[in-house]
Amino acid sequence: METVPTASWRRSLAFVGANPGLALHPVDAAGVLIPGEAASCFASFWMADWSRWGTGRALLVATLQGWRSYGTNEYFAATLAGELTRYFPEAARFPLNGITHTQDEFDVDLDLDRGFRATGRKAELELSGILDRRHFSSPDFQLGPNAAALNNVYLPCSSGRLVEFGVEWPGAARVYPGPRGPSSSGYIAAAESWVM
Repeated sequence: METVPTASWRRSLAFVGANPGLALHPVDAAGVLIPGEAASCFASFWMADWSRWGTGRALLVATLQGWRSYGTNEYFAATLAGELTRYFPEAARFPLNGITHTQDEFDVDLDLDRGFRATGRKAELELSGILDRRHFSSPDFQLGPNAAALNNVYLPCSSGRLVEFGVEWPGAARVYPGPRGPSSSGYIAAAESWVM
């Protein structure tokens, strides 16, 4: 079945905020990335200044063992997982068959010179080593059978870490050359908007 992009005049603003993300890839005993290994997990942190699903902050963690969310609003987190995050290329290998939620509150530090850190009582996500800052635009980002317009300022990062319940996930961000400059499986998407 062929997907047909929704006419732009029928779309409306759905989200305004930021969305840092981190896919961790396996490393060897020396901390060096193992070539060709798929990501072991993907974390997506949502900060909504406004959205059709509410405002706030939510951390989504996708693994082969299932999806988890952290935040103060379970509906907000689950909707972001189902409507957007599950369709990200970084999340493709982690099927969303449900999501477990843990109540948590985050202190956030977002600095476009230094990086990002969200510290909760149960989970933490950090990105650092900003490699570039550039505009990203996708007028027809595929969300399953539908499409949306996505715009942000993309900041690839050389390193990141994810902690859940005091345990840090092993692995590292994978940095690779892109057509417009360096890209990474760890990134900050600032000034982000979705039109659906």
